[in-house]
Amino acid sequence: MKRSWKIGIALAGAFVLVLAAGGAALASGRMHDGFVKRRVTRHIDQALDAVGATSAQRDAVHAARDHVFATIAANREAERGDMQAALSLWESERMDPAAIASLRAHHQAAAKKTGDAVVQALSDAHDALTAPQRQQLADYLRSHKPPQNQKWSDGAKPFVRHMVAERLDDMLDQIHATADQRAKVTAAVDRAFATISANFDDHAAHFDDAVAVFTADQIDQAKLASLQAERQAKMQQAGDAIVQALTEAHDALDAGQRHEVAAFVRAHHPRHGE
Repeated sequence: MKRSWKIGIALAGAFVLVLAAGGAALASGRMHDGFVKRRVTRHIDQALDAVGATSAQRDAVHAARDHVFATIAANREAERGDMQAALSLWESERMDPAAIASLRAHHQAAAKKTGDAVVQALSDAHDALTAPQRQQLADYLRSHKPPQNQKWSDGAKPFVRHMVAERLDDMLDQIHATADQRAKVTAAVDRAFATISANFDDHAAHFDDAVAVFTADQIDQAKLASLQAERQAKMQQAGDAIVQALTEAHDALDAGQRHEVAAFVRAHHPRHGE
């Protein structure tokens, strides 16, 4: 019951930007057979080139990166059963709040593990670089970040919204939803999308905070914890919105239609049944 959102994360600043963009963001998107990892690695290596990193420093940063991805992979493996549990819950006559809470708790624990791995990676990358290199990295990040007035809504959000709308229309066509059902389900999805996308629009505001944490002589653990907690709160808000949308959609459809939706999801979920 979780993720639809993908953010391309950048560099040894992946560690800085992961924090700025939302610690568990890496976990919120599928790997697509290594595409995301290759993209992140490319950004990391470009940043390391920019600061003249030594072989030993590169090895330390790459090890930190690998720990993050290993944590994400382990979480994804553990989540395989969650999809079936979520679909069974969806097909039931009533969305059981206790079952929903159990699934969310499992997801939140996995997200916390990923967030902790990102924080550790940030600390490891910080310690691997010298103070001048960290300042060079900060300058590099600032020179490569989007303009201050450029939000996620200017690019990715319309594209993602279009893809969501197309997939939703396909599903509603397949289950022969009535006009009233379409209106209710679409409105529920739109409300959830608005809440989730709003959480992505404030990343630029945290960029300078994340860079300041990274460039300091010693990492401010309290500030780091504050940034992580803020992202986790955003994830909680997104989860609330998704659960509300699923509940409204569940109640709008009949049992046969819910079964068809579950079959549709099983057929289109990349890793279902592996």
